[in-house]
Amino acid sequence: MKKISSFVFRLFVIAVIGLVLMTAYQKFTNKGEPTSYFGYQPLTVLSNSMNPIFETGDMLFVKKTDPANVKTGDIITFKESGGNLITHRVVEVISNSGEISFATKGDNNNRMDEEVVPAGNLLGKQSFFIPKAGYVVKSIQSPLGMLLLVIIPTIGYFAIGLFSRKREDADEVSMEGTKS
Repeated sequence: MKKISSFVFRLFVIAVIGLVLMTAYQKFTNKGEPTSYFGYQPLTVLSNSMNPIFETGDMLFVKKTDPANVKTGDIITFKESGGNLITHRVVEVISNSGEISFATKGDNNNRMDEEVVPAGNLLGKQSFFIPKAGYVVKSIQSPLGMLLLVIIPTIGYFAIGLFSRKREDADEVSMEGTKS
C-alpha cells in the first residue's frame, strides 16, 4: 500500500510540475494570450451576464474555432475593443461582403451587446465548464495556494526519494552485517 501511495503522490507532483512548466512556457511565448491546454483555454467567469448557464466563479473551457463554424445560439468568447474577454451567446451571424461578425448578448442581460464582434476578435466556442472551479484556480494562484500545491509537494517528492534511498542503504548495510 505504501508503494502505491508513493507512486500516486509522485505522479501527482510530476503532473503539477508539468502543468506549471507548460503554463510558464506559454506565458513567455504567447504574451497577452490566455494559456491553452491541449487546445482548450480555461477562463474564469467574472460576472453573472450568462446566468443561469454560468455563474461567477465557474470555469469555462473554450476551444479555438473557425469563425465560419459559429452559428446562432453558440456561446463564444471574444475580445472586446477594450481588450477584455467576454463570453456571450451569438444572437446573429452577420456576413457582409465576405466578412463575418457576430451580434451577441449575455443570457442574463436585457439587451444585446452594443458592439458587433468581428471574426478576428473571436477566441473560440465554449466546450464545457466546471462549476466553481474558477474559485479554486484563483486560490491556487495566490502565494499560499502556490505554496500548498506546488512547493510543498515538490519538497515532499524529493524528501520521499531521499528517505527511501537512505532506508534502502540502511537495509543493505544491515543485511551485509548479518551475512558475516
